[in-house]
Amino acid sequence: MQLPTHVLVAVFTQYLITKFLTFPTCVEICLIILLCGFSHFFIDALGKITYHPPIRELGNFWLYWHIFLYAFGFFLIFLYFQVYWLGILSGLLVDIWDWIILRNYAKYTSQPDWGKKYYLHPIADKIRGIFFSRFPNLNHSKVGILPEIILYIGWLILYLSTS
Repeated sequence: MQLPTHVLVAVFTQYLITKFLTFPTCVEICLIILLCGFSHFFIDALGKITYHPPIRELGNFWLYWHIFLYAFGFFLIFLYFQVYWLGILSGLLVDIWDWIILRNYAKYTSQPDWGKKYYLHPIADKIRGIFFSRFPNLNHSKVGILPEIILYIGWLILYLSTS
């Protein structure tokens, strides 16, 4: 799944922890880091049911969908970061590590495959194999945007009803 989904799940997870659990602050912080970080793997394991081609596809659909995803994702980060920064960073840490740190390091080293053994995303693949292997693969199907669109519309309704 994509950036906005990770942000929304992290915000929701941190909200639930701080609103409904009465642990000492240090325990809440540890729970936020662990649960938001672990949620990343389950969200990515569900990525099989979304439009998520592994490489850029030709045509405007891929381009416009990704412009929307990044714009909406950065809007959500801007909207929630001041309060839910720990959850957001914890929820995005796997992508920051794999797609920003390791891949960029590989570009500037003489060993481009060095970082692959440190990638964290294979954990999501294992979770997918255990829990979600029977789900349809919509990675290349445009109808695969519907699960995330439904989530975003649900968030919008909830956001507008509580504002």
